[in-house]
Parts: sequence; C-alpha cells; structure tokens
Amino acid sequence: MTSPVSENKLDNKWLHIGLLIVVVAIAYSRIFQAGFISWDDYEYVVHNNDIRGFSVEHIVAWCSKFYIGNYHPLTICSYAIDYLFGGAKPLAYHLTNLLLHTGNAIVLYFFINKLQPVKAVGLFVALLFALHPVQTESVSWVAERKTLLCAFFYLLAMLQYVRYVSSPSAKKMIAVVLLGVAAILSKGTGVALPLSLLAIDIWVRRDMKSPKLWLEKLPLFAISMIFGIVAIKAQAAEKMLGMHAYGNVLNTVMFAADAYVQYIAHLFVPVDLSVIYPYPREVGSMEYLCLALTIGIIVSGIIAWRKKWYILCGGIVFYTVNIVLVLQFIQFGECLMADRYLYIAGIGIIFPAVYYLFAWLQKVSRLVIAVLAGSAIALLLLVSTFFRNDIWLSDLDFFTSILNTFPNSAVAQYSVGALYTRLGEYDVAEDHLNKAVQIDPNNYKAWYDKGALHLRQGRTVDALEALNRCISIKEYTKAYFSRAMLYEGTGKPDLAIADADRVLADQPQNARAYYVKADCLEQQGNLQSALDNYNEAITYEDNEPLFYIRRGLTLAKLARYAPAINDLNNAVSLNKDNGEALYYRGIIKYRAGQSPCDDFNSALKHGYKEAEAAIVKFCPH
Repeated sequence: MTSPVSENKLDNKWLHIGLLIVVVAIAYSRIFQAGFISWDDYEYVVHNNDIRGFSVEHIVAWCSKFYIGNYHPLTICSYAIDYLFGGAKPLAYHLTNLLLHTGNAIVLYFFINKLQPVKAVGLFVALLFALHPVQTESVSWVAERKTLLCAFFYLLAMLQYVRYVSSPSAKKMIAVVLLGVAAILSKGTGVALPLSLLAIDIWVRRDMKSPKLWLEKLPLFAISMIFGIVAIKAQAAEKMLGMHAYGNVLNTVMFAADAYVQYIAHLFVPVDLSVIYPYPREVGSMEYLCLALTIGIIVSGIIAWRKKWYILCGGIVFYTVNIVLVLQFIQFGECLMADRYLYIAGIGIIFPAVYYLFAWLQKVSRLVIAVLAGSAIALLLLVSTFFRNDIWLSDLDFFTSILNTFPNSAVAQYSVGALYTRLGEYDVAEDHLNKAVQIDPNNYKAWYDKGALHLRQGRTVDALEALNRCISIKEYTKAYFSRAMLYEGTGKPDLAIADADRVLADQPQNARAYYVKADCLEQQGNLQSALDNYNEAITYEDNEPLFYIRRGLTLAKLARYAPAINDLNNAVSLNKDNGEALYYRGIIKYRAGQSPCDDFNSALKHGYKEAEAAIVKFCPH
C-alpha cells in the first residue's frame, strides 16, 4: 500500500498540542464535579493510611504490599502526592488523572509522528485516543490511576525506543528499560511492553531475523517475567483468580475470542459501553462467529506481513499482545471485559485506521475531506465522552448505568443492591439482592451483600444464613469479618474470635478485625490480651477515635489511669465533638481522683445524654 502524502499545512506541532489540551479539557470538564466511587476509590484513597505521608514506613508499605489484587508502588506513590496537596478531597485525584491522560495523548502524538511523516496523522490518532468514550473508565475513575500512569511510562518507553532504533546507543536502551520498569511498577499489564516493542519493529521495518533485535530486549523480557509472576501472586492474594471456572479449555478460548472481537467493535461503534461486561451464560453462535473473526484477523496480520503492509501488520500485533493478557486465559475478576483494557491496546487499531484513511485520500483535495471527516468523528467522540462522564458523578449514576445495560447480570444486581444498602433504602436493596441470587445462586458476593444488608436490618438469623451460604461457596474474607461482627454483637465471643483470626490470617493488618477480637476478649475478661489487640488495631489505623476509647477503658479497668486518660485525649483530639469520648474521659478522671465535671458538661453539650446522670451524681451544685 502507498504511504500518506508528505506534510501539509496542518504541521504546526504546537497548534496540535494546544488543540489536544483544549479538547481533552472540554470532554472531561464535568469530572471535576465527581466524587469518589465506592468501587475501589475508598480503598485506594479515603481509607488508605499508606498514602498519608512519605516516611520510610510509608515507602516500605508501597513497595511490599498488594492493593486490591495489584502490585503498583508508583501508583500508590502518586496517590500520596495527591494527598499531600489535596488531602482526601476528590478534586486533586481527578485533576491528576486528567493531566496524565492529556500527557499520554501528547506523547502518543510525538510517537506516531516518529513512525510516519504526516503530522495530521499523529494529531488524529492522538485525538481519537484522547476523546474516545471507551477511555472514560480509565480517566474518570480515580482507582484507575494505575492504567494512566502505566500508559505514561509505557508510551514514553515506546517513543524512546523509536529514537533508539533510528540512532542506537546503550543509554537510550537503558532508558527504555527504566521506563518499562516504571510502567510495570504502575500496573502489572506493563509487562507487555517488550512484545509491543516487537510491533514497533514491524512498524519501522526492522529486520525481524536480526539476532540483535531479539537480544536487546532480553533484559526487559526477564524483568517482565518476574513482575508477571508478582502480578499473578497479587491477584491470588486477594483470591481474585479462578472466579469463573469455565470447565474446559474450549470455553476459555471461545470467550477469549468473544472479548477479542468485542473490544475492536467498541472502538468502531462505541455504543452500550459499560463498566462491566458479564460472561455469556453459555457458548453460543456469537462466540463461534467471534472465533472465526479472531482467526481471520490473525490471518490478516500474517498476510499483511507477507505483502509488506507493515502498519496494518504491526497494528494487529500491537493490539493482540496488549489485549491477550486480559482475555481471561488466566481467569481473574468477575467480568469478561473492561473498557480500561483498551487504553493502550486500542492504539493498535486506531493508528492503522487513521494512517490508511490518509493514504487512501492522497490528493490534496481529498486530504481536506479526510481532515474534515476526522474532525467530525473527533467532535462526535468528544460529545459522547462529555456525556459518558455522567455515570461518574455519583455512585447511583454509576451503578444504575450498569444495571440499565445488563439487567440480567448478577454482578449488576448485587452492586446496585449494595449501593441501596449503604443509602439506607433496605427494601429496594433487598429486591436487587434477591434478583442477584435468583440469577446466579452460586454468586458468593451476592450472598455476602445479602448478609450485610440483614445485619443492618438487625435480622441476625437471616444475616447468618446468608453469610454462611457465601462462605460455603467461597471462603470470602469480608464474609468472615461480617460474621465475626454478628457473633460479637450476639454474645458469641468464641465464634467471633475464630472468624476474626481467619480474617487476620488473610489480612494481618486489618485494624477492624483486631478491634473485634479485642472487644470479644474483653467480654471474656481477658483484659491483657484485649489490650494487646487494641494496640494492634491502633498500629494499623491510628485515626479511629473508637479504638482509643475502648483501649482507654480497658486500661482503666487495669487501673492504669494516666495512659487511659491519654487515650481519651487522643480520641477527643481526633474528634472534638465526640461526646462519648468526653464522657468516658470524665469517668476515668473521677476514678483517678480528678475533677470530671467539665468533661461531663461538654459531653452533654455535644448530645451525649448519659452525661446528664453523671453530672447529677458526680457534680453536685
């Protein structure tokens, strides 16, 4: 195939960069109204003590812990930087995501223009990448910072690699490797980089038979293998592997082919996009069609190689090597597909499509048509992305959008049910959760959410039945914790301690589990062991007033009044309006021979009614 025409008037790179910045800002302007989404955002930011400083202990935590089934220390570091400037308010996190996405589009622009001479091609590839609504999941979801940060280093590594190919040097290759490591430390899917470099070799027409071409990538291949194993261990640690056992290899291949084709379809026809895409209930005619199309695409790549259609061949290779890791050959998570997996992989489809459009319309008059057509498509995508961001404005918008697209999905039903539980609309929540377990009686998360709902309703028998059902399907750590709280509140401390220990075996830094265990030990009269567990709870979550109150009361029972009062002081400093903390500080002060009346009066002022009787008893006028 012929190459696109050489540069036209649309060759001002600074104009192009300015345009990218403006259109991305417009497309995502509404996201600054959004808060955090309950899917993972709270775990990564609001409840994550590890991002609240840059001490040695914090850095060690980033580098040694898995977060929600992922190992990505640089991503956690980026959250810590946001927290430094913006605290736990969502604005800073959304702004960083938007800046990263804009930066990725600019780096992609320079990368594409290193591969071919027409800057307009680079501009429209970057525009389609930046404005496509499939990208909103990566940009508008705070928890997907890992995808954006990984892509930033990934694209920089690709750009540096093209420079290395044009003018080889050890320093440039070392830079590629270091950027690749940064990408991997941002998200595990960065391990696909060395395979992406092979796609670039095809794009720039290197001799694929050259031993040097393969040997120069060995360090990056080795690093990717090591961190690939780490990524699998991270998923296994959170019990996210094997959540959908297909039963045979054929089903695995069929569903992978389904996803492979659907991802491409979503790039060309971005309708019915969703945050989740459930597995088909069975292999049907659609899966067989997608398998045939997958084979056809792979064969097309081979034909393109033989006919020296390098842009097409390289694009198919690039898309394939970046999407293959998330086609569920290694089963993880609950869903077949996710839009975020197209963030990098989609470049392999967008680039050849734009390139060959400009190649086909070679003449100057037709090039204008191509520019106009590309501009119209970019404008449509901008509008679509602008409105797609509606779903990120609240949890209700988020989960309702899933349910509207997949009403027969158990995942969608229990997610909406869990949301209504948090909102206190228990009847609506129960309706959705009942539908979830009807659709999929073996969905352990649906049973867990039913248990959590019934706990809030005070229906302990129903809650216990649902949690037991969840655990019988899968030993889910959250279900053990909820059952521990149930036993704690129903006077069964032995059973509660056993479940809390089960939680701590999986999550040794779970402060809440230590608290439940401490409370139960205190119920049993084992005050020293209770104290030890309160200590552990505070070690891992030092900003919870309740932990200090309960430890202070335990210390008081041991007649250790000075440290007990200090704990109540800490509780009050964390929440100056905490009437309970003020009341109990007064009680302990009285036992220690100190005047309690100011604390009792303050507690009553802040609405703690028990203080009224204490004032009458201990503070005679």
